Amino acid sequence: MVDRHSIHRSALGLVSLLVALAVAVACGSSTSVPAGAAAPDRPHRIFVVHSYSDAFAWTRQLHEGISEGLARNGLLGGRDYQVQTFYMDTRINFTSPQQIEERAAQALEALRAFEPDLLFVTDDVALEHVAVRYATESPHVPLPTVFARINVDPTIYAPIDSLDMPGGTITGALERIPHTEAIATARRLFPDVTRVVILADAGAGSESVRAAFQRDDQAADARPFEVLDFLLLETFEQWKRAVVNYQDKADLIAVVNFHQLRDASGEIVPPAEVIDWMVAENNLPELGLVADWAREGILVAVGNSGLKTGAYVGALGADILNGADPATVPIVDPKQTDTSFNLARARSLGIEFPADELAAADNVFETIGGQ
Repeated sequence: MVDRHSIHRSALGLVSLLVALAVAVACGSSTSVPAGAAAPDRPHRIFVVHSYSDAFAWTRQLHEGISEGLARNGLLGGRDYQVQTFYMDTRINFTSPQQIEERAAQALEALRAFEPDLLFVTDDVALEHVAVRYATESPHVPLPTVFARINVDPTIYAPIDSLDMPGGTITGALERIPHTEAIATARRLFPDVTRVVILADAGAGSESVRAAFQRDDQAADARPFEVLDFLLLETFEQWKRAVVNYQDKADLIAVVNFHQLRDASGEIVPPAEVIDWMVAENNLPELGLVADWAREGILVAVGNSGLKTGAYVGALGADILNGADPATVPIVDPKQTDTSFNLARARSLGIEFPADELAAADNVFETIGGQ
């Protein structure tokens, strides 16, 4: 005897199974990898070369920002891409031309072994010695490349035709000191300042920063005070003499870089030692022209944000992995800036910042070398 109820239950079960299969197919479509992204069984391969080491906060921030920028465009590490990172460490441990070439050769060897789909390089050393060198030596194996924090005019390199239309495999973000923003901040905080001296170490990029500052006519017209000098200093002793000599000549010291000052034996002086000396011996307010210098102990800093700039180039990289042509992606200064204060340094100088300035700041540090 046929059980009609059993037949009915079987029919309902079959319908439920078909509906479940349809839902599963639909759900699979809605959660598939974004258009242009690699399938889960073949994630993109991304190689990152940093000019410096992860001992520097700005390098760590750039790296974190790159991941954020990729994620904003739907690419997640481990799912959509694998990443390998190489730190050239050319600010502390590998600073001579020969050492830089050796580190570049090691980076290129690791890069070629990894066979990436995309290359990120940060700061000038990695662009010149890794990205440009690879593009020149291996034109038959084109590698899309995105750079960040470049101080020189990148069109000096043959693989890059122009800023508006790079024309090859390399594009990215320039780094230009935000003179206008820094000057406006200094003017608000220190209205009585009329004379400024700018100090920088003689490391890679400092000369480019000075040249850009000197040819920036618009910024020069907007300056509310006199720039007494822009000094590039090789040694810590030269730095000390400059700071002491300008105590009675300047009202404010602007700082570009201080991480490649050398001692009498030619070794790099630890940045913390420079800051400790400044805190003890400098009585003038300081304006850092790199945002992270406030973390290390400079009174106030207005500069390009490592995290925001990293996110900008990370998003560019995601666009390229999703089909954009780097040859047609303009090279620009993304103007991603931060303003930071160091309250420990302010207390040592007897300076109190307005509450509204602190509230509007991107970072406020309570200690010298603090987080």
